[in-house]
Parts: sequence; C-alpha cells; structure tokens
Amino acid sequence: MNSLAFVKGLIGLIVFIAAIGALATQLQSRKLIPAIFRLKGPALLKWHRWLGRIALGGTVLDGMLCMEVGLYPALRTDTRHLIHMAFGVLLAIALLSKAWVLRRKLKWALRRAVSWGIVVFILEAGVFGSATVFAIWARIVGLL
Repeated sequence: MNSLAFVKGLIGLIVFIAAIGALATQLQSRKLIPAIFRLKGPALLKWHRWLGRIALGGTVLDGMLCMEVGLYPALRTDTRHLIHMAFGVLLAIALLSKAWVLRRKLKWALRRAVSWGIVVFILEAGVFGSATVFAIWARIVGLL
C-alpha cells in the first residue's frame, strides 16, 4: 500500500504542477499577469490546453487510485479524508463539466472560462493540500 500511496502522491504532484502551468499560461495569454513564459498568443493557448489535458488525465487516474487506497479497504471518516473526498468530488465535477461545455463552445461558458479555471485550480490545490502536503508533513513529524 505504501508504494501505491507513493505513486498516487507522485501523480498528484505532477497534476498540481500541470494545473499551475495551465493557470499561468491562460492568465498570461489574457494579460492578467506579467509575462513569465517566453511564449506568445497561440503557443500559450496550446500549452494551456496540453497542460490542462495532463491535469485532467492525471486527476482521473489519481482519483481512481485514491478510491482504491482510501475507500476500498474501509470507508474512512476522519476529517482529513472527508475534506479530501469533498475537494476530489468537486474537482471532478468542475473539471469534467468545464471540458464538456468548452467542447460545445457554449457562449456563456466561454465568457466564464477563466473564472471557472481559477475555481478548478483552487479545488486542485485543496486536493493536493489535503493529501500530498499532509503526507509530506506527516512523514516529517513521524506520523507515517
């Protein structure tokens, strides 16, 4: 189980880094933050889409591993697991619904895409913080 938890944490870290990159490239392309990448226009959006795909695929894989590690052996009811599950469910709903409406190019969704992406990033940070950061902290203080 420890090796599976390690793989889950590694995937979570990759997803979080991809989410940071996707957020930064989108904000830079909309000129909401100063330029941090040397990319311009279409290249930024291409990177945003690929990083988003990595984050989406990794989130689905990590969620499946999370259910195997956390829910299958026994339904855990401690506060950290409940918070982690809530963030995970909300993240899955937000990510998949964003991908679904953006694929259909709905005008109301396109106008809110950046705000929606920020919400997705906040939920990803919640999942990452309630699992990977907690695991690192617990390892340092000797709980794991």
